Amino acid sequence: MKKIILALAGLAVLAGCAKQNAELREQDLRRSSYFKTERRINMDFVAIQRALFKHQAECGKAAVFKMDERQASYGTLRYELEPGAGWEKSILVDLTLMQKGWVDAKVYSYSGNVKKEINEIFTSLRAPGVCNPEDAPKEVVPEDDFVPVTPL
Repeated sequence: MKKIILALAGLAVLAGCAKQNAELREQDLRRSSYFKTERRINMDFVAIQRALFKHQAECGKAAVFKMDERQASYGTLRYELEPGAGWEKSILVDLTLMQKGWVDAKVYSYSGNVKKEINEIFTSLRAPGVCNPEDAPKEVVPEDDFVPVTPL
């Protein structure tokens, strides 16, 4: 009985070590500690895909769009920081298509300093085919649907 308990304890220790060395998974990135920013994209999923295809054709690199198989209002973008990278060297953008036609985007990355790459992702959507984000037209932020009420 003592040998069985020791064997189980040994397996538990080995399982803990295996988990620490396991590769990062997509769902692991959705922790608040890896959250980078959120933005509104004034496009629907079809327009996002078109922009990414155009950017890929013109510049040779773009994020990859994937639609949620179970819910048509959800999708993701994956931007690899280096070719063939795992999730530890990728940027994940969770996309939610809103009823009014825009997309809410939440950005996650295990890597710390990815501000430039995040800018590249959103610039490729706004100005597909412009390979240098500094050459892209400046982003125009539309005003909200808020209409100020004038006092009577």
